[in-house]
Amino acid sequence: MLNLALGALLIGALFTAYQLQNSAQQLPDSPRTTLQAGALSALFIALSALAELLLNQASSDIETLQRMFANLAYYAALPLLASAMLVSTRNQHWQRAAWGRWLIGLFALFELLRRMEQGELYTQIIAVAVSATMLLAALMTKEKALQKANLLAGINMSITLLIAGPGALMPNTLPENSYLYPLLMAATLPLFAIAIKQTVLFHHKTA
Repeated sequence: MLNLALGALLIGALFTAYQLQNSAQQLPDSPRTTLQAGALSALFIALSALAELLLNQASSDIETLQRMFANLAYYAALPLLASAMLVSTRNQHWQRAAWGRWLIGLFALFELLRRMEQGELYTQIIAVAVSATMLLAALMTKEKALQKANLLAGINMSITLLIAGPGALMPNTLPENSYLYPLLMAATLPLFAIAIKQTVLFHHKTA
């Protein structure tokens, strides 16, 4: 069942990356970079799912590689995705260099807190911060049709992270390697592709 959930996550993440990257091609540079940042986030998550599916041999090197991809998907991709949603809602797009600096900052922050042995706390902070940012972005959306799509994506991501994710705030009653988290994430990512894409295209058309 776990492999089926990871396969669904791989397909959902690749679909999200394709949708955002394809929509970015028809936009000028600033809004294009926002969609491409979202596409990159989805690609990181797809790589993590692929590593879990293919790298299934029991060895310390394989486990280290899987952990690296999982960390990339959680500690970099999710904050990047939340940032893309907030930026698209505010219609104040960042330059490509700013996205690059933010990504490097996420890497540095993760490494700093890992060395301080605060990894578990940081995992929960990521879950709360990403959920709060996405819900805030949805509530900031003034257009009703867009707000519904953004709110649906934000609520689904909050449920995924705060109940089933690695940083879940509720007592963890799920078995190890539970399929619920990748399955919920697989269903949530396409909702974000729709929400971010519609928001960016709406602001571009009404500019």
